[in-house]
Amino acid sequence: MRNADKIIIGLLLVLIVGAGYFQYLADELNKRMDEINTIDQMLVDKVEDKFTDSLRQYNLRFIGRGKHLQKAQLDIIGNTDLIIKNTDSLLSLIDDVDFKLDNFIRETGRNFKNVTNDLEDLSDEVRSSARRTKQKLADLEQSKEQLTKDLTEIKSLPSIIKGIQKMKEEAAKAAEK
Repeated sequence: MRNADKIIIGLLLVLIVGAGYFQYLADELNKRMDEINTIDQMLVDKVEDKFTDSLRQYNLRFIGRGKHLQKAQLDIIGNTDLIIKNTDSLLSLIDDVDFKLDNFIRETGRNFKNVTNDLEDLSDEVRSSARRTKQKLADLEQSKEQLTKDLTEIKSLPSIIKGIQKMKEEAAKAAEK
């Protein structure tokens, strides 16, 4: 036998042993899975029995309450319809309020602009009135000074007249001489 044949036979024996080992592992896993499935089925049956009993008790409690549930469903449907109707009316009211607020904001802005313009006009009028008043005061002051001067002249007029009369008298006396 050749070396290649020996290697092939050795590999074949290793593969057969490996296949036998994997077959043994698969059988053990299947046995373990069967045990787990059996235990699981027992637990499920136990839980389902308790659940079935509880469900039967609840069903007994709720027998005769179908009318109440039906009425509650109808009330829910009625409330939903009412909510939808009120939502539509509320939306229209909200739109109306929004429109009125927009108009109010525009009118208020316009009114503020008008008030601002009126204030500017009034301040211009006050400034021009102040200028006119100052001018009138200056004119009155000047008139007062002129009147004071004229009054002083009028007060000094009798003494001037007396002085003139004295001069005339002196001139007349001098002419007589």
